Amino acid sequence: MDTNVYVKNLYKDLLATAAKNGNTVYENELTRLSNLEHVRSLNSNHVSIKEIFRAFWPSFKLLHQDKLRSSIIKNVESMIDCRNLSKGYLFYECSKCDHYHLSGLSCHSRFCSSCGHKYRDSRSLEIQKKLISVPHRHFVFSLPFDLRPFFWKCRPLFDCLFKSVNDSLHFSLDLSKKDLADDARLGFVAFLHTSGRSLNLHPHIHVLIAEATIDKFNKKKDLYFFPFERLRKTFMFKFLSLASKVLKAFGNHSLYREFNILRSKIIKKYKDGFYTYGPRIKEFTKFYNTKKIANYIARYASHPPIAESNILSLDSTNSTVSWRYTPHDDPNNPVVITEHPHIFISRLIRHIHDEGFHQIRYYGFYANKSARANSFTKLVSKSSIDYLKSRLKWRIMLLDTFKFDPLLCSCGAKMVLNIKLSFLPNNNKGAYISDA
Repeated sequence: MDTNVYVKNLYKDLLATAAKNGNTVYENELTRLSNLEHVRSLNSNHVSIKEIFRAFWPSFKLLHQDKLRSSIIKNVESMIDCRNLSKGYLFYECSKCDHYHLSGLSCHSRFCSSCGHKYRDSRSLEIQKKLISVPHRHFVFSLPFDLRPFFWKCRPLFDCLFKSVNDSLHFSLDLSKKDLADDARLGFVAFLHTSGRSLNLHPHIHVLIAEATIDKFNKKKDLYFFPFERLRKTFMFKFLSLASKVLKAFGNHSLYREFNILRSKIIKKYKDGFYTYGPRIKEFTKFYNTKKIANYIARYASHPPIAESNILSLDSTNSTVSWRYTPHDDPNNPVVITEHPHIFISRLIRHIHDEGFHQIRYYGFYANKSARANSFTKLVSKSSIDYLKSRLKWRIMLLDTFKFDPLLCSCGAKMVLNIKLSFLPNNNKGAYISDA
């Protein structure tokens, strides 16, 4: 179907009004109408995560209510109700005619594909604004397959993984006695990623680390050498030791015993330590590389573990969903999985963290409580960060992404927010006044 013709026929009166007010207003209205959800679905086989959950979450929840963590229920149901007008909306009215626009409230859930884009860009800017103008490295710390199931049974192990990476980096460096006396510290951003391409549990940590230390006198010292052999072994022993303590405190004796039996085998098997990789980022002083790495780190904290482009089909009649992933060891042959939506849902929701858990953490002189990096030139200027933040308003993001202004009325005037006529269940009116 030609959606352009469809829209022009279905909304001919609106478009006729817009045409009277100039080509800019007409094109804006045509683009806006062409991006309505029911119009976009006419020629698209796109299957959204929200569509799958809307259809199968109620039955899934009924079957597994007693096993679902509260954070899962909250994130999933917020995502399902995202932009649902019955849950709240902002009322925009035209000052020139009687037209109005209702903008449904976003859910702000990181599990929501729609809200995740803004969260990713916002988090990426938060990372970029901290980075000082020195070369950086991108480290990856990963665990053997045998250890991964313990994370499902004892979620505090995720915190343990962060701590073991932090301890390993600081312990492994060859700092002089003077550096130690002057409390020289590294600066790095660590991010936890929990899934592999096949949606399996694959906890690993990405680290963006500055090739420098800053001491308590705010003196910066370049740092180019990282002892990988020592780092791998230190990471292994730090994690195994910390994990054993966490499991003991967790109170499940059989799980604690199972881990310690495996621990002895792991030490013998991995004599060189656990996987640790940390190439230097070439030309890191260039902005586009900074943004690329920061986006990469922030991306996985801001959307479900599968891109919607990898969801191939949903058959509601036969209760099947098909999706694909590309194996690391065979990139030319994607694997297609067809399964019951309940299985697919369970694959996704286990990667939802508990309320208050931070997937991105700042350490050393990049830590939020540290002021050591404040006096150094930043990789990205404050004015650039402020400008990019100003582009994260929902109206501007729609302009950038879909090329239409949602507040440009078909009469040519701009719609304005009427907070009194808006429906805000939480009565948090101040948060919305400047969000357009």
